[in-house]
Amino acid sequence: MHVLKILALCAVLGGCVASKQEVVARLGDQYIGKNVDTLVSQFGPPASTFRMNSGETAYLWQLAAETDIAVSSDKYGSSGGAKTYFCKVKVIASSAGIVTKLTTEDSSGTGGLLGLAGVDIYGSVCANHLGMPRQT
Repeated sequence: MHVLKILALCAVLGGCVASKQEVVARLGDQYIGKNVDTLVSQFGPPASTFRMNSGETAYLWQLAAETDIAVSSDKYGSSGGAKTYFCKVKVIASSAGIVTKLTTEDSSGTGGLLGLAGVDIYGSVCANHLGMPRQT
């Protein structure tokens, strides 16, 4: 019962985990200017890499992915839907292996009118996976 109260309070106060923008800023502060090996030691090998014509290398880590499936039945049959939530970290590193750019791709599950308005009441999937609390 206490957990439900905490979750409700977090939703009312704007979420307990960091926003997508906070995640990018914090990860950027932590990794830009460092060797890409630092990310490999933190997150493991990347899901993919691509050597660019400029000599730089693009890296992609998929840190979390889960799919929620909801099914309902009534007297007319069954219907359902699925939503996949994910966190990807994308990095560009120089030919010397130094991180020069870091972005995230995050599906937080915010939908409906709030999602269209850019309101992120659930926080970031990346923040949740990385254990980043919201800073106010």
